[in-house]
Amino acid sequence: MNRLGTPIGLFRRATITKYSSSDGTVTVSLDEAGAVQNKSEFKVPIPMAWTGQEGEFLGGYPRIGSSVAVTQGSSGQWFILGFMPSNGVFSNNKLNTLKPNRILGQVKNGSRFFLDPEIGFQVGNSNNYLHVNPITNIISHNLSTSLEFTEASRTINNLIKRDLSENSNRNVLGSSLDSHIYESSLFTIGLDPGSTTSLFTSGSQLRNPPLVETREIIYEFSQSSAFTTDEDEAARYADPKNIQKKPNVSRRDIRADALSLSLEHPNHLMEIIKGTSVDVFGNILDLNRNILPIGKIDLLSLRKNPNAEDAFKKIRSNQRKSIALHFEINTRKAGADDDLFTPPDPNNVSNFSRNRSRFSFDVDKEGQFKLNVPASSETGNIPLLTRYENYSVLLSKQDKSIHPNSFVRPINNQDIYLDSFAVNPKISLKSSGQEVDGYEAPTDRITDKPIKLGTAYHDITTTCSEFLTSANYLKVGMKLVDFDKNNRLNTNWAPLEKIVSDSIIVSGPDANGGGRSGMFNFDGFISLNVGANTVDRNSVWADYAGSIITNVGRDNNGVSCATSTDGDVLLQIGGPGIKNTYDSRFKDQNDSYRNGTLDIRVINNGQVSIVRVGPEGISIISVGTLTLSSEQDIIIKSKSSLLFEAQNIVMHAESSPRIVNKFPRNTI
Repeated sequence: MNRLGTPIGLFRRATITKYSSSDGTVTVSLDEAGAVQNKSEFKVPIPMAWTGQEGEFLGGYPRIGSSVAVTQGSSGQWFILGFMPSNGVFSNNKLNTLKPNRILGQVKNGSRFFLDPEIGFQVGNSNNYLHVNPITNIISHNLSTSLEFTEASRTINNLIKRDLSENSNRNVLGSSLDSHIYESSLFTIGLDPGSTTSLFTSGSQLRNPPLVETREIIYEFSQSSAFTTDEDEAARYADPKNIQKKPNVSRRDIRADALSLSLEHPNHLMEIIKGTSVDVFGNILDLNRNILPIGKIDLLSLRKNPNAEDAFKKIRSNQRKSIALHFEINTRKAGADDDLFTPPDPNNVSNFSRNRSRFSFDVDKEGQFKLNVPASSETGNIPLLTRYENYSVLLSKQDKSIHPNSFVRPINNQDIYLDSFAVNPKISLKSSGQEVDGYEAPTDRITDKPIKLGTAYHDITTTCSEFLTSANYLKVGMKLVDFDKNNRLNTNWAPLEKIVSDSIIVSGPDANGGGRSGMFNFDGFISLNVGANTVDRNSVWADYAGSIITNVGRDNNGVSCATSTDGDVLLQIGGPGIKNTYDSRFKDQNDSYRNGTLDIRVINNGQVSIVRVGPEGISIISVGTLTLSSEQDIIIKSKSSLLFEAQNIVMHAESSPRIVNKFPRNTI
C-alpha cells in the first residue's frame, strides 16, 4: 500500500476543506506536500471528544480552514489528532478566560462556558452570565431578562415590553410566547410610555428610563392540554373531533398580554404583577384600571412638553396612581341563565354584574388598595370553623412507635382530618339531590358527626332569643308583658320563628348556600384605627345588602359595648329597601317603603324590660320601678287622653307645698 508523508505514528499539518454531515467526515488537505508530489486530499473522521451509538456527541462543528494535526495509521487510514492553534486565537486577549485547572468552551462573539474547581460553572459572557457555585451553594445570574415557561405557569421578569406590531408582521417572528427572537419585536414601556426609552439625554433624545415588571400567569390545566372553554371542552367528550378553532393571532399565546383574565379562556387561572401595571397596548393603569394620561397629553409628555423637567415632575406625580401590586383569580362564575359552562355576557349588568366578578387585590404606589371578593354560587363552599391534622400526626399519638413525620398511607387514602372549634354550631348542611352523595359536610374526627356551621363563641341561631318563638317566657306559658295581660304588645307583636336558618342546602336543585364571600376568624385581639377622607371627614362607609346578626361577649367589667363619640349619633330606622330588580334572588320580596321599629329588650333575673318604638307607638315596659327624674320641667302632652292606671295614684312633693295649676293652651 502506498503511503504519503511521514512514517506511521508521526503527524503532519493539514487544513480542513470540507465537511460531510451524511457520514460524519471532513476532507483535509496536507500542508507542504512537497515539490514533487501534488497536494493530497482525503477523508478522515470528524474530530470529536466523544461519541456514542445512540446519537451522543461531544465536540464542535468543524470549521472550514482550521489547521489540524493528522497522522496515518498502519492500515493507511488518516486520523485527526487535534486542532492546531489558529492565527490570532491567542491575540487581543481573546482567551483571557482560559486559566489553570479550568475547562473552557468559547465561540467567536465571546459567549462561553467554563467549569472551574474554585468558582463552579458559568455560562454567558464576561458581563452577563449564569453562575452556579457549589462551593458557596449559590446560583445567580445578572441577565436583564428572565423568562420561564412550564406546564404550570409563565413568568416574565423583565423590562415592561408590549406587542404593538401589526398582526401581518408577527407570524415571521417565531413563537410569540417563548421565542427569544420575538423579544426584538416588542416595544419597551418607559416613564413616558409615549416616548422611546433611553437611559441618557443626548441631542433630541431625552432620558426615559424603562419600567420593569415581574408578571406571572398560573394555569389551571397543563399548557400542553390546550384547554379552551368549558363549553368547548364539554363538547369534546361527546365528539373528540369537536375542537374549537383558535384565532390566527391569539392574545393568550402572546407573552406580552396582561390584565386580561376572562372565562373566555378559563385555563389562565391566576395573574400576579409586581411593578407598574401596564395593559397589552402599553397604557399605564390606575387603581380602577383606567388609563392614566401619561404620554397622552402635552403636559405629561417628555416629547411634547417644552419643559422636560416640568414634564418629569408631573409624570412622576401621576404615576403614584398606578398599580404597583396586582393579584387576580379568574373566578368561575355562571353565565347567562346560570349556565355554568357559558362565559358570562359582558353586556348583562343585572344582579350587580356578579357573574363577571373576579377576586382581585390591587395596591397603588401610594399604598391605597382595592379589594373585590365575589359571591359564591348556590352550591359553593360553606366556610366552617375547623382545625386540621395530618394522618401521620394523629397515628403517632395512638402508636408511639410511629414518628409523626412518617409517610404512612391509610386504607381510604385520607390524609387531612378536621375537627370543629365552634362552641355551639347548629346549622346543618344538607342536600336536595344525589350529586354529593353524603359529602354535604365534612366529618368531625372527634365526634364522628357531620360538622355544622356556626360561630366560634355563641349560638348564632339564638341571637335575640327573646324575639323568637323559642323564647323562654313562651316556653313556660307567659306573655311578653305578663304583669299587664291587656298590654298591646301581647297582641300587636308576633314572635319571629327564626332570625338565622338552622339548615342550608348545599347541592341539588334547591341549593341555597350561595352569596358568600368569605369568613374571617381572628383567635385574638384586633386593634383597628381608621383615618378620615378629606371631602367629608368620613371614616367608614358600610353598605349592607342584608341584615347584620351579631353576638358580643363581655369584658372583665361586664361591659359588652363601650362607645364614646365626639359628635352626634344619628340613627334612622325604616324606609325603602333595595329594589328587587337589582337582585333576582329576592325578586319576590317587598322592596317598597317599610315602617321601622326599634325594639330593645333587657333581661334581668329571667324577666324582660322593653323599650319599643314602632308604627303602633312607643312602649316602655319595666319589670322594676320606672323612674322619671329631671332637674327641670317634665312636659307630657297628648292630643288625646292622658290616662293614669294604678292601684294607687299618689302625688307628693316631699316638703314643698302641693300645687296643681291649669294653664291656658299654648302657654307652656
